[in-house]
Amino acid sequence: MRKRITRTLAVLTAPIAIATAAAVPAHATTTAPVHYQLTMIKATNGAFGNVPYGINAAGHTAGVATFLGHSGQAAYLSTSPTQLTNLPGIAPNDPSLADATVAYGLNSSDTVVGAAFNTLPIRQTAVVWRNGTPTDLGILPTDGHVQARAINDADQIAGTGLDTGKAWLYQNGNTSLLAPLPGGRAAEAFGITSDGQVLGLSSTSNDTSKAEATVWRNGTPSDLGTLPGSTWSEAHAMNSSGVAVGAAGINGGEFAPRHPVMFAGGKVVDLWPDLGGSTSGTAQAINRSGTIVGDGRGGWVYNNGVRTDLDTLIPPNTGLRITAAYGINDNGQIAASASPTTNRHLSFAVLLTPESN
Repeated sequence: MRKRITRTLAVLTAPIAIATAAAVPAHATTTAPVHYQLTMIKATNGAFGNVPYGINAAGHTAGVATFLGHSGQAAYLSTSPTQLTNLPGIAPNDPSLADATVAYGLNSSDTVVGAAFNTLPIRQTAVVWRNGTPTDLGILPTDGHVQARAINDADQIAGTGLDTGKAWLYQNGNTSLLAPLPGGRAAEAFGITSDGQVLGLSSTSNDTSKAEATVWRNGTPSDLGTLPGSTWSEAHAMNSSGVAVGAAGINGGEFAPRHPVMFAGGKVVDLWPDLGGSTSGTAQAINRSGTIVGDGRGGWVYNNGVRTDLDTLIPPNTGLRITAAYGINDNGQIAASASPTTNRHLSFAVLLTPESN
């Protein structure tokens, strides 16, 4: 499996570029789409170029940002759009690694998980930040790239060792490796539910370029399936009704273009069948009511059987284009990235809040 999310030191020091229900709907409804207020997640000290990978129930976000006086991207926590906290690394005495961090998720207590680079040897290790203080979880110490990808309110953490192809669950100070599907040899974890089910993917044979979306319940893997003709799928999130979302390849394996999909009732539903064969998209998150958000040719929201570009649901005078949506909470707030309509190479984090009717 390729290291799709791994950030090298070069990336961490370079300028930023663009970068959890319902049953399967039988047909689209005529309900009017929700419109959103847009708030830029940008600190008063000049932090910019933010990407919000996670959002919690209060609308707080975590991800990566560029801070004034720092050489590159660093993990951040935002408890309000104008108050970004720079989350430190675990190698404070090494200027090149002090801010070499990335945050992927947070829970309702604002505990953040992600990864940081350490020294001797230089490797990426899974980290949890509590009250802004990082702790190296020490998981898979012989793996060069270990990431904590998600945390729930019970402080259960899911993640992956990318070099060794090991998915894992950390709880109560102990780490459990998650077995691949029968016949498989590698797995990755991307998400975790409130009751500790882990979402990700697993290979189904020794050929790790072929894998299927997987949910681990009490450590036991179950295959969620994939689209016809596909040999690759992955699950990123699942809501309390058991509906999961992610992506699946189109007539191919790991390197084939992907479409955003929903896994529900034993079926795999393509949420964007006309996306095309050369553009990839992913359903990143789903909330309790079954609203899904993701990316493709931009950020989008899927509700009541209809996928809508978020650009059409924000005020027309923002000067921004929504490029991806990464998370949605049960209040319907969406964490997304955006770029100026005049400069698609810049990236900003935004919080989209549903307008009151």
